[in-house]
Amino acid sequence: MNNIFTHITPTLFHFFHSLTSFHKSSNVVFMLASQSKSLKEETDLETLTKLAIQAAVSSDWKQAEKINKKIISLDQNDVEALNRLARAQVCEGNIKKAEKTYKSAIGLDPYNIIAKKNLEKLTKIPRNNGHSNGNSYASHNGSTGSFSNYFLYEPGKTKIIQLLNLAPPSTIAGLNCGQKLTMTLKKHSVFIANSEGTYLGALPDDLSHKLIAFISGGNKYDVYVKFSTSKRLTVFIREIERSAKFENQPSFHTNS
Repeated sequence: MNNIFTHITPTLFHFFHSLTSFHKSSNVVFMLASQSKSLKEETDLETLTKLAIQAAVSSDWKQAEKINKKIISLDQNDVEALNRLARAQVCEGNIKKAEKTYKSAIGLDPYNIIAKKNLEKLTKIPRNNGHSNGNSYASHNGSTGSFSNYFLYEPGKTKIIQLLNLAPPSTIAGLNCGQKLTMTLKKHSVFIANSEGTYLGALPDDLSHKLIAFISGGNKYDVYVKFSTSKRLTVFIREIERSAKFENQPSFHTNS
């Protein structure tokens, strides 16, 4: 009997240990999938930060605003949460609120690059009673159309990708969601730059090779800022014209 427990006990221990580890690592995934759990119940700042970033990446700006407000209610000195909140407010067209939020961030950190650069841009945006629609904001940042239009997913024609080899944080910090960017083709790579030609980052090699072939063959693409922080830049690429040469060949895999 003792021999039986000797063999069973380690097995049970590893089984329950695995369940515990899975629960911890999957906590954020379960929270994202669950619509029933209220934000009022969550107080872990790390978890809330991950949720706020995920909401922004998904362009769910209302949820992003709600989560970042929750974070700030728990930690009023969280400058990054203030910057994320202001970005969400901008993307919802609430420019006056965003200006106030950026000023709060600067009040806590007078040298914060992200808040200072974005506040400067906001002061140049035309608005009506403190509000700016997606069109005016996008137009000011070098793009046309509303956020919902140019972030619309189309199988085989759109791609969301995180850039590599990023420019310095001071360069990335000034970007805004919906800002139109440019592609520069090199021999074996594709660089992404802003409208002034300032380098921002590079596409992964596998995607670069595909796009170089497509663009050289006549395809045309637009690229926009999807999400950015000082250490991360995600872009949204859309095929806007397909060459007859690639008539039946999608630019991107349908599951990407």
